[in-house]
Amino acid sequence: MSSAPAPHVAGYRVERLVGEGGFGQVWRGTRDDGSLVAIKILHLELIRSNDALTRFERELEAIERLNHRNVVRAFDHGSLEDGRPFLVLEYIEGPSLRDVIHERGSLPPQEMLAIFEPLCDALTTAHAVGLVHRDVKASNVIIGHDALGARPVLLDFGLVKLTDQTGPGLTSSRSMLGTPAAMAPEQMRGQPVDARTDVYAMGLLAYHMLTGAVAFGGAPGVVQSYLQVHGPRPRPSAKVDIDPAIDEPIVRALQPDPNARFTTPGDLFDALRAVIAPTSVGSEQDVVTLYVEGGPADLALASAAATGAGMTIAMAAPDSLIAVAYRSDLEVAAICNKLADLASTAKMALGTSRATICGSVVDGPALDIEGWSPYPLDLGLWVSPELT
Repeated sequence: MSSAPAPHVAGYRVERLVGEGGFGQVWRGTRDDGSLVAIKILHLELIRSNDALTRFERELEAIERLNHRNVVRAFDHGSLEDGRPFLVLEYIEGPSLRDVIHERGSLPPQEMLAIFEPLCDALTTAHAVGLVHRDVKASNVIIGHDALGARPVLLDFGLVKLTDQTGPGLTSSRSMLGTPAAMAPEQMRGQPVDARTDVYAMGLLAYHMLTGAVAFGGAPGVVQSYLQVHGPRPRPSAKVDIDPAIDEPIVRALQPDPNARFTTPGDLFDALRAVIAPTSVGSEQDVVTLYVEGGPADLALASAAATGAGMTIAMAAPDSLIAVAYRSDLEVAAICNKLADLASTAKMALGTSRATICGSVVDGPALDIEGWSPYPLDLGLWVSPELT
């Protein structure tokens, strides 16, 4: 990473470089009130590039159109004294999804689904206001946390297509058009894009999460592009031990012809949920329920442990949270081990109950803490005898 001195951005204290690419740099900084921000600055050599300036302007316009928990927020913009434009974005603490996959190797289907759902919802919101992202990939997703639990956040709208606006395109440099491994065939051909282009990218992302590998990776760029258009559609069950029924929604999302794909990201999510979590709609099921009381740091760690184990955050407040998982899907010993470090600072209970889980929406007796745990709790972790 560059050792260049920190730039001066009026109104902000720039602290350290946190990311750099061919387009620009991202610095961590603080506002006058002490809150953290991410400051994105274009490389100096690109300030005369129409493509680069158009990309910067489109990213700002796209983010300003969106108000969604799973899309990065913009606070400010301007230009440095040397002419470089900058964007001030919220700073999201957490690893990129690419780093999570690299560390873990692959994610179990339930955990993939928990990350996938809010991203699909964010894209659906973007499409509704005339935006096509065009660069959805694991490195453009940060796994943050807030009071509601895990918060996958979609970044980098620099390649966004404003479907309701005409103007200069991003055409003079192929490097500005996207990453071949994350591009739909119509992008490679320079053809019109729409919501189904992002559906294709989400199919690639689902494959990446489930297998730990890029769907058409391991080949030079030209060969990779050829495979995207003409090669067989990749099936995750051929690479990892998962239900082959999961292949079909991904294969459909990755069809070279946009007309053969799902129409929206939500349709793709619904199809994946139907085969991964078919009991999540309708009837009440036996669940394991986790309740945690503690400070912000305790809750952040507990939320990460719960979602990492495949649990769904059912409720979250500034001082507590509830998470649930179908009993057959949870390794009790594993979640207990993950919570062990909180035993001296938080009050926790892990018990059995019943609930309905529909995506991120949970209902049923599991939400009544006094009904399944010895509430009020003492410091430490109480585990129901039924789980030991």
